[in-house]
Amino acid sequence: MEDHAETCRIELQDVGGTAWWARILTTLTSQTGSTQLRFIGRVGGEIRYSSSTFSSPTPVSPVPPEEAWAPGLTRSLEELVSGLQRDGWTQTGRGREPWDLTFQRG
Repeated sequence: MEDHAETCRIELQDVGGTAWWARILTTLTSQTGSTQLRFIGRVGGEIRYSSSTFSSPTPVSPVPPEEAWAPGLTRSLEELVSGLQRDGWTQTGRGREPWDLTFQRG
């Protein structure tokens, strides 16, 4: 019997980095010095889930966002995790960052 379990990994995504037009739109509509971020759920290289966006100051160096200065981070992550659980995914791993989560189903 074969194992057909799927794995979903949550990642942090810069919305403006997804396409050239998204970068322009994000720049024109964001507050000065802020970046629009969201969480995505990737299964086999394909984005299958995404959260609502939240703003984060654009860091000078790559520093992971925190709820204290990126309001909405926790709500967006909880939204994505809730959607995964509703679809039958079970959390199987956790990394260093709050969003570094792995889920499986099947």
